[in-house]
Amino acid sequence: MNWIIIVATIAICSQLWRYGGMGLKWMRLIIFPILVALAKFYVLWGGNIISVKNYLVFAYIPALWALLSLFSYGVDSPVHNFWEWVFKGGQSGNNRMVEIFTRATCGFFWSFAAIAFAVVSGSWIKLVLYIQFLTIANAFIGGTEKDVEVSERLVGLCVAFAVLV
Repeated sequence: MNWIIIVATIAICSQLWRYGGMGLKWMRLIIFPILVALAKFYVLWGGNIISVKNYLVFAYIPALWALLSLFSYGVDSPVHNFWEWVFKGGQSGNNRMVEIFTRATCGFFWSFAAIAFAVVSGSWIKLVLYIQFLTIANAFIGGTEKDVEVSERLVGLCVAFAVLV
């Protein structure tokens, strides 16, 4: 049953991430982290309410919201602007190096929201693997995928892998 919940969460979150990119930002900033946190809560304890510590998984919600708000990969974002300055160009989103490094930076910082899961589950090695995975996957997707819809779905899928930490 746990794997069904994990796979369903990741699939639904992929679509929620896409909706966020279509202008429904609340789906990416609010619904996405709520769904991931609820899935993680269920997977770890099956709804068991014995320990207050169990509820710390819900710290993922404001953490991801804050990190997504601070680190964006849009062409007008501070992260993108920084990498434009470093690589001397890429304002229109057509410089592959700017896109790769912008996405890597965002993936790296977004992954820190999963610390909430590692604190509760003790899965620090999984957290380190997730940080590496999201950084590299996000950079790879940003550097290779030209179709915005596919790119956003893949990024959402990768971010939702936090449920495995």
